[in-house]
Amino acid sequence: MKILVLLLVLTASYPLRGQVQFVQRLEFETKWDQDDFIILTRADGVVAFRMASEDAFNRERVLQYFTADFQLRSGGMKKLAVESLYNLLGFDLDGDLLYVLFQKGESPSGDKYISEINLSTGDVRDIPLKVILGMELQEFFVLNKQVILMGNLDYRPVIQLFDTSTQRVYTIQGMYEKDAHIMQMRKAPEFDGFDVLMSRKDRFKNNTVSILSFDTEGNKLKEVVIDHLNDTDAVIVEGLLSPSYSYTQALIGPYGKRRRNNYQGMFYTRINEFGEYSSQLYDLQDFENFYNYLPERPRKRRLRALERAIEKGKDTPIRNSLSTREVIAEGGNYLVYNDHYVSSSRRYFPRDGMYINNFYRINPMVGNLGGYNGYYSPLWTNPYLRSGQVANQFKYLSAQLILLNENGDILWDNAISLDNAERTNPGKFGEISFDGENLYFMYLDELEIKLSKLKNGEVIFENEPFELELIHEHERIRETQESSLGLIWWYDNYYLLSGKQRIRFQKEDGSEDQREVYFLSKVKVEDIN
Repeated sequence: MKILVLLLVLTASYPLRGQVQFVQRLEFETKWDQDDFIILTRADGVVAFRMASEDAFNRERVLQYFTADFQLRSGGMKKLAVESLYNLLGFDLDGDLLYVLFQKGESPSGDKYISEINLSTGDVRDIPLKVILGMELQEFFVLNKQVILMGNLDYRPVIQLFDTSTQRVYTIQGMYEKDAHIMQMRKAPEFDGFDVLMSRKDRFKNNTVSILSFDTEGNKLKEVVIDHLNDTDAVIVEGLLSPSYSYTQALIGPYGKRRRNNYQGMFYTRINEFGEYSSQLYDLQDFENFYNYLPERPRKRRLRALERAIEKGKDTPIRNSLSTREVIAEGGNYLVYNDHYVSSSRRYFPRDGMYINNFYRINPMVGNLGGYNGYYSPLWTNPYLRSGQVANQFKYLSAQLILLNENGDILWDNAISLDNAERTNPGKFGEISFDGENLYFMYLDELEIKLSKLKNGEVIFENEPFELELIHEHERIRETQESSLGLIWWYDNYYLLSGKQRIRFQKEDGSEDQREVYFLSKVKVEDIN
């Protein structure tokens, strides 16, 4: 009987064990206390870079960088000299060109320059930035060799364009307003420009949200003012713009009630090519599976309480915070990923804050910046943390996943439990792979990978743990630096895991040795059912 039970357990667990495979790996020797690499995906693979000292006795730093293809084959580590006392401030990719922004010291008025690195040829061009405003920089884009700088000057937003060829600077008009805040900026290669999602308050303190589209010369192509959400009491808390699809664009995010610090639900605004828009609102009674992250008994209690509130005509706000992390356009539908979490501070409400969703500074594409070995960059700091303030703790409750069609109908919704995981920043929790039918949700939990799968909205399995693995059988992981680990979705059903490890291995003479490495591992999620 015991043997039969064991066979059943092994048979049941086999499909899950086979879901995650470590298929390729790239390593570079490093020191345990050196900075981690920032990793950016590109059309033919990845590029990674970091600041590093030449040796322990030399205070001068260099930029180390390498590229790798989709099989993690690399041409080796390269380095670039950096001017004395300059720190890495920002970065962006524009085709085969990597742009790295450096600033002298930590003051926003410090001198700045850009290094333009051609990743195909290795050619480098340094470009001084001498005539830009001394703003607290929030965003750094490059599109068709035009630099787009967004920041905060005297508590007001400002956007400047810098032509890398002519070094001409142009300041976007209509941004520098007292009660204006930039919620998101999006590069829009589909029309060779960029979108700005902006929140403004009029003299009556009424809030409006505008979507402004500009080309790389600073010309305003379109402005759409979202001044209502089909409910005079509804206000946009934050929003995420999708790319244009068939001349249609979507703005999606959480909404609340005017003069109340709560989250009421989610809105979907569809914008056509003429700037006309229509909005739909969703609250808890529209999301049938919102509480699926809870165990059975508390889930039933929440549902009964919700039913009673609806019957009595009471308001049904969403407890705690809801933040839209990602919108994936797939065949005319929109997959929406929201994080549902709790802040340790009762004063935490990311309303009307400059760049409230922190897309750049706590972006999963640049790895776990919370563990960046103390390296400081103003663009990457938590915007809710002020000098002398105790850092907030954020407890993540669930990942809320919703599939909408272009008309705003909910095709399905579901929730994945995040096991009350605690983080020190309110950034995006997990990474999604979605093909229109199969959805994989992956995240790091200390030294394990956790994986969940949904198929057509139904949970197939949830939070299955997988240990970190090596490629070669004769090697063993002796230690992994947890704070260095980063995980991003790469392409198709592949993810990219990175970080520092100490590897124990056997030399050719049979003796044992150890090496310290920074690694990239290509992780495949395979559907074998």
